[in-house]
Order: sequence, then C-alpha cells, then structure tokens
Amino acid sequence: MTQAVTPTDDAQRQEEAGAKAQALVEALPYIRSYRGRSVVVKVGGAALDDPGVSAGVVQDLALMALVGIRLIVVHGGGPQVSQAMRDAGLTPAFVDGLRVTDDASMEVVRRVLVGSINNDLTSRLCAAGLQAVGLSGMDAGLMKGRRAAGPGGEDLGRVGDTVEVKPTLLWSLVEGGYTPVLASVAAADDGGALNVNADAVAGAVAASVGAGKLVYLTNVEGLYRDFGDAGSLVSELAVAELASILPSLSAGMRPKAASAVAAMRAGVAKVHILDGRTPHALLLEVFTDRGIGTQVTP
Repeated sequence: MTQAVTPTDDAQRQEEAGAKAQALVEALPYIRSYRGRSVVVKVGGAALDDPGVSAGVVQDLALMALVGIRLIVVHGGGPQVSQAMRDAGLTPAFVDGLRVTDDASMEVVRRVLVGSINNDLTSRLCAAGLQAVGLSGMDAGLMKGRRAAGPGGEDLGRVGDTVEVKPTLLWSLVEGGYTPVLASVAAADDGGALNVNADAVAGAVAASVGAGKLVYLTNVEGLYRDFGDAGSLVSELAVAELASILPSLSAGMRPKAASAVAAMRAGVAKVHILDGRTPHALLLEVFTDRGIGTQVTP
C-alpha cells in the first residue's frame, strides 16, 4: 500500500533539500581555494580502531580527493600496535610519548602498520572511488631516519627521527591522480626499519610538498592549555605561541604540536588539530566557515 505524502512531509523534504544545497554553496569557495593544492591528513590509530568512525573518515577523505585536492594520507596505529605486542607477549613501554622499540617490537610495528592497517585503509579508500596507493618510508627511499634518544638520553631502540623525505615519488603519484597512503616506518642507515612517530611523519611530509594544510585527526577535541579542563580548549593560536607552550603540553599532544611548529616554519600554510570522532570533522574544517578543533596560523 502506497503511503500518502502530506503537505508537512513535502515541506520537510524541501527544507532538507534546501539545507543540502546551502551546504554545497557554502563549500564552493573552499573547494576553489584548495583544488589542486596539497593537503596532508594524519589519521590516528584511535580513529581507525572504531568501525563507525573510520567509515566516516574514509568518506571524508574520498570526497576531498574527488573534488580535486591533492590528498596525502599518513596513518598511525598506536592502539593496534600495543595490542599486537601484548598478544605476542611483549610489554609496551613509552618515554615522553615515544614507543620504546627493540628488534622484536619493530617486527610487530611493521606487521601491524604496513601489513595490516596500511593495506586495510588503502583498500577502503579504493572502494570509496580513489586510486589509493599504500606506501611506507622504506619504499623507493621515500623517508629516511636516524635513531632517536629519549629526552634524558634513554635508549629507545629502533625509534627514529624523520631526517629526510624525498617528495618526488609523492608528487608523481598525486599528479597522476593517485592518493598516497603512508605508514610511519622509515629506512635507517643500516638498511633496517625505524618506527617514527606518525605525527612527525605527517609534519615532515607536509613540509616536503609545501602543503596548503596539515590536519591531525586525533581522539581529543583539540589543543588544551590544561589537559582535562574542557574550558581550556584553544580554538586558534599563532605558531610562535604554540612553540612557547610546548613544554607544558601533555605527552600525547607534544609530538603533534612539535611537528606542527616544524611544518609551519618550513612553509606549511595552516595546521588543524581535530577530533576524528566528530562526524565529518574533516569536511566541517576544510569546506565550511564553522571551524572546529584547534587551528594554528602563521
């Protein structure tokens, strides 16, 4: 039996259609502004761990690339690596937010980041209509690193700083219509692999390609002056101010903030720290004037 459409239903549908049209009109100048420009998005492991959240992130990334943004995706996988280490009988340990990575832990890192998460994210982006290509820093010498030490000189094992990113491969891919999806594993001088903080990788990649925007999708609303105090959320600040408050930030936020500062000093135009759990956080930040999270400006 066909359900009758009432005037109220028809009015509601017209209102909803009008709202969608208005959203497209509002997005148009932002699409024009970023079409053809590079945007680097770092997706945290926490966002990828929740099926509902990750599905929304994949949709947002697909739309950004399909409207002409030269998208480069960098992903983490901290929660997944920690769980895999525990499953293997290894105990995760951190120093100042950096994972202590001995040889056995490095094998787990590579298996999870490159073999599992990267493959899954790349496949899902392809299914969403993109020509996504999964990479790590080991491919074609894309990213080289050197062993890093903790702030007190602690031996962190195969933990690396990003020393050099060669953007030639990335440029070739994005100019050819492909979307690079990069796992945060770099090549060491000894030919082995290094576990590099994904936030640092995203910053270095953004600097190497002169990105117009660098976005960190994380599991908090943005940058807090006092972590845990919701009233201390910072909506916008200058890069010089961010650099000045680095020592006071939480261990989880400090790598993001430090890489944001380095990227902007290298020429990246803007940095955003967003809550990846917010539905369509990327679209709200990139294509509307209702900015969310924290924006860092020159």
